[in-house]
Formats: sequence, C-alpha cells, structure tokens
Amino acid sequence: MTKRVGNLTIIEITDNAQCELCGVIDELRPYGPGGKNICFECGEKDRETTEARMRNVMFDVPLPDDSK
Repeated sequence: MTKRVGNLTIIEITDNAQCELCGVIDELRPYGPGGKNICFECGEKDRETTEARMRNVMFDVPLPDDSK
C-alpha cells in the first residue's frame, strides 16, 4: 500500500491479489481508473492515466480534469 504521512511517501510491500481489471493474481497498485487496484501490465495499457494517479497517490498532485 502506498500512503502519505505528512510530506513523507511510504510504499509498503503488499501480498499479491487479483487485479480489478484483468483478474491476474499479482502485486497491485491503486493507480487504475477510479483508484482500482491494478497490475503492472494493466497500468501500462494507459500509462498517462496510471502515472497521473501514481503522482496523486504518492505526492498529492491533483488529477487532471480529464482523468478517468
């Protein structure tokens, strides 16, 4: 789980789980559409949105208005 505590970003190791987009069991991150937990391969399908969500979760950067 990635979380913010003040100005500190903490990335923790998590157990593998089922990707909310493709169903594969893998390490997931909450960077999918609407904050869904997704695997690396699904994150690569829409890299721009994934990176925007990652910056939002990790560094509290606002999402673009057109973000999914």
